Amino acid sequence: MRRAAKWLAPLCFVLSLTTCIEDLTAPGDCPAFCPTSAISVIDTVITGTVSGDSSFGRPNGYVDPDDATGLLAADFPSLGRDSRPILRTYKLQTRMALNPPDTTTGAVIGVDSLWLSFTVSGRDSAARNVRLGIYKLPLAIDSSTTFTDLSGAFAAPPVRTVNLDSLVAQSGSRDPVTGDSVIVDTLNNRLRVLVKLDSAQAPLVAADTGKLAFGIRVSADTLASVSVSSFEDRGQGPAVIWFVKVDSLGSSVAHRRLATSTARTPGGVNGFDGFVFLPSPAPIGTDMVVGGVPSVRTIMRLAVPRVIRDSARIILATLELIPTTPPVGIAADSFQVIAYPVIADFGAKSPLSTALNDTTRIHITPVDTIRLNLTNVLINWTLNGALPTTVFLRQVPEGADFAELRFHSSLDTPYRPRLHVTYAPRYPEVVK
Repeated sequence: MRRAAKWLAPLCFVLSLTTCIEDLTAPGDCPAFCPTSAISVIDTVITGTVSGDSSFGRPNGYVDPDDATGLLAADFPSLGRDSRPILRTYKLQTRMALNPPDTTTGAVIGVDSLWLSFTVSGRDSAARNVRLGIYKLPLAIDSSTTFTDLSGAFAAPPVRTVNLDSLVAQSGSRDPVTGDSVIVDTLNNRLRVLVKLDSAQAPLVAADTGKLAFGIRVSADTLASVSVSSFEDRGQGPAVIWFVKVDSLGSSVAHRRLATSTARTPGGVNGFDGFVFLPSPAPIGTDMVVGGVPSVRTIMRLAVPRVIRDSARIILATLELIPTTPPVGIAADSFQVIAYPVIADFGAKSPLSTALNDTTRIHITPVDTIRLNLTNVLINWTLNGALPTTVFLRQVPEGADFAELRFHSSLDTPYRPRLHVTYAPRYPEVVK
């Protein structure tokens, strides 16, 4: 009996499978389980969905020139634009160790030379013979300093002028005559520039506690534009590397010393970096604005139909905006606009949700319609019905680029924003 059970069990299993096998050559027939209608996809443009849209700049501004990650240096005579980075280092310590790790110190009594170090984080690849002029500025510069305030300082001869293209082309990226050098970061497309200044060009003034202030002006054979990293850019801001003279028992000893940067340290010895520019920012007026300097953001409240928000699978969503003027900027440039859903709607100070936001790259070219991707935003709203259907539009990077969008608001009925949505409605349930 045991031997029979051993071969009967597999036989029964095989027979049980054969009784459940479907005849694949016969037409399918499952009316009890399969839906009777086909899946449909709806493509619709909704007008009048945007209301309560507003743009916020100063005094509700978000990123001013002294808070931006980039310091804009630009010279666009044909566009009437001019921008110049300005910076001030914090004070130099008055004593330093003579022979570390020995803690014996000596007084700093002078300077042999120094390097002004800064990072060029972006530049127009089409520009040729890009030159950076270094100017001495008054130490009183701060966030309230204007372009006009520094017109006299920038009218004086520059302390030094550096040709970026020539410097990069030098053997070892170092100029043997001037002592200038550049470190090329091909991975991040950055240039770390070190401009050598002697003690006459940048003397150590004890009354100023060694603080220095400089301005940078750019020029080129064509339209010139570079972005210099500020201290807010992951600590990549300008710095001064000193070769100071230290008193050692009556004799001076030269030491290399990374002394000061534009970092905003506590205790009243703050450094500073920012940029001054012309012309002044245009008023927002009745337009909606995204970007510019200082930065402007736009909030938009969308009335999304319940049939889409509660019962649909979003395939594609696009916000269509009609520009009042073409996008402003350099023709070869582009910039990003990010659409953030808000966690709670408090107007200009609404907290932004970093989950499921959307990014659109805007090119500087005349267009009749600007289309911003909102697919992830609408998906976020379908997943969380408690979120307000409010979105914030902001530029990235923010506050460091003249580029901006200007478009008609919801009050301008013929040109008001539209929401273009492609979605699949919820499939009808099968009633047994």
